[in-house]
Amino acid sequence: MKLILAVPALCLLASAIGIHSKNSLSNSKTDADIAVSESSAIWVEHAECYRNESFNLHFSESHASTLGVVDPDGKFFYLVFPKACTLGELKPLVCSEEFEGIRQLSISTASLTADPYTYGVLENQPVFTKTGIYRFILGDNLHVDDEFALSIAEITYIHRDRTTVERS
Repeated sequence: MKLILAVPALCLLASAIGIHSKNSLSNSKTDADIAVSESSAIWVEHAECYRNESFNLHFSESHASTLGVVDPDGKFFYLVFPKACTLGELKPLVCSEEFEGIRQLSISTASLTADPYTYGVLENQPVFTKTGIYRFILGDNLHVDDEFALSIAEITYIHRDRTTVERS
């Protein structure tokens, strides 16, 4: 069973009006940044990642049960959803029932696939396919009108190997 089509529109709206995560977008964190991050429901320690690298999403002890990500083009992917909502080959990274107890997820930019929330597509698709800002959206219900019911963390992804960039 697919969730309603309002999720991508809400994600784009939230993105457009500047709802951002509470974590710092720089690679160096001050004590104030860490304190704000730890009070958020979702955060990343390093806001930049390159192709073939991994990063960790961190979650507060008590957090929502559903997780999605919006790519730089505004395309929405479901990462975590209830096991009962699986269809075809669409599988959650972690099912909602297990996710509520997880404090950290390791995300591999090379291998992460997710439900692309596209009618007729019944298998997970690659998420990290181009350079830009990826917004991870956490909530119990990702198709809500109240954007304050969602927690958002951002990561800037560079679709090149880090060694290629350092040599330039």
